[in-house]
Amino acid sequence: MKLINLKIQPYSLWLSYNIINRKIIEDMLPEGMQLAKIKVSDDNDCMNPKLLFNCYNIDSFWMRGSRLEVMTVAQKDNNYHFVVLVCITNALQWDPINRVQGPNGKIKFSYIQEKLNYEVISKNKEMLSFTGMPLNLIKMTKDFAVKSNYNCYFKNSDIPLTLTFNEEEIMKPVRKLKILNITNDIWKDYRTNVPEHVFMHEHVMNFKTKLPFF
Repeated sequence: MKLINLKIQPYSLWLSYNIINRKIIEDMLPEGMQLAKIKVSDDNDCMNPKLLFNCYNIDSFWMRGSRLEVMTVAQKDNNYHFVVLVCITNALQWDPINRVQGPNGKIKFSYIQEKLNYEVISKNKEMLSFTGMPLNLIKMTKDFAVKSNYNCYFKNSDIPLTLTFNEEEIMKPVRKLKILNITNDIWKDYRTNVPEHVFMHEHVMNFKTKLPFF
């Protein structure tokens, strides 16, 4: 196994939608897992299964660029896990099913005059375009930010990606965002139209992992 350092740059974006086709999503998960009813933050967040869009910039020795991960939180034996359902990226990528793959989309990012902008276009021309401005700080729940991060999965693969990190760094308050403009036609048949929760990490986050097959 190869040890990989993953540095997530500031201004990573999260969009949290409620899932409307739960059975279909649950069938995509690793065997024995089910969708978790989880609170993302302490900010009036409902405990429902979530379809999450996480767009961020990453710096690693072989993976430098931007990624959009569409994921959910699953549960097995009282443990929570992030499960990535699809990844769109302009950088190299790895997963336990396809191993190392090249870029499969275009991503633009900027943070100018207190406006966060992301534009993601997949190979089949699906698009996420977002502009938001900062509001107040909020606290994430430990179930979401910490417990779900320790062992992550990709689609229905039962091979975990185990992450190590500093809990205090990950649990720093995040910045709630006001939506100024959003267009999102990615996975629109599986979620509500409007995200219930929108926020960004203003700080760097560092993770370490060992890839089982590189």
